[in-house]
Formats: sequence, C-alpha cells, structure tokens
Amino acid sequence: MGLQSNGCAESRRGTRIEALRLTPPEFIVLSIARHYLETFAAPGEHGWLAATSDALACFGSEQGPRAGLSVLCAVQAMRQARQSVFRFNAARCASCSAWVSDHEKLFMNTLRAVVRGHEAAAQGYAGILCEGNETEAFLRALSVLVEDCGLVR
Repeated sequence: MGLQSNGCAESRRGTRIEALRLTPPEFIVLSIARHYLETFAAPGEHGWLAATSDALACFGSEQGPRAGLSVLCAVQAMRQARQSVFRFNAARCASCSAWVSDHEKLFMNTLRAVVRGHEAAAQGYAGILCEGNETEAFLRALSVLVEDCGLVR
C-alpha cells in the first residue's frame, strides 16, 4: 500500500480538523500517526523521530514509548490491509495539519468506535478503510492503542 501526503493542495486536504472535535489525546494520536505515515512515504524526512518526540512529550517518559509504538502498530496493521494509496496531511505543516483527509477521518472514526466499545461501527469503518480486506489485526492494534494511550472507554 502506498502513502501520499496531500501536500499543500487545498482541493485535496479534506475536512477542517475542528469538525472532528478531537479530544487532546485523539489529536496527539493523529499527529503521531501522521509522523509515522510520513516515515513510510518519505523515509529521508525521519518522521519517526518526531513521532517519538510527540509521544514522549504528550504521554510522558513512562507511557510515551508504549503509546508511540502502539500508534505505529495500528498504522502498520492498517497499511498491511490496504491495497491503494492512503492520503494524509503532513503533521509538520501548519496549514496542512489543520485538515483531516477522508482516510485519516476513517482511521479516527474507527479508533473512536473502539474507544466507545461500538464493535459493529468499528468493524464498518475498518472495513471501508481496509478496502474490504481483513480488519482483525488492525482492530486488535487499535484496542492496544486505546489501552496504551489511556483513551477513555
């Protein structure tokens, strides 16, 4: 599966981030995920360093490493299930990071459904995001992410 940053092309950015009404921990998870996505899309940018830094800064030295790794595992599980390009907005661009792509929105909606224990909704969102492919590993990774990041159920 390929990854593609939407760049600064306004027509492809998606939805304003405010519309999702993300909680602070959800926003941080999205930011960490974006850094990891950038790592896969443009390895020379070393997005994993920013992901690690954000995880430590936001979740602390005890919880941060596990939180960061669990976000990476969820991103990787999703990547392995998808066949087509996943579009995302760059975490380090002030203009782009204010938007959420349709793919990012599906990722966050799946996460929120897992947090709330809405299994059918989580499976539905994951099925769309993973393009009808196997979602079990992705949903399992999100469950771990919820625990490691201390997201409220």
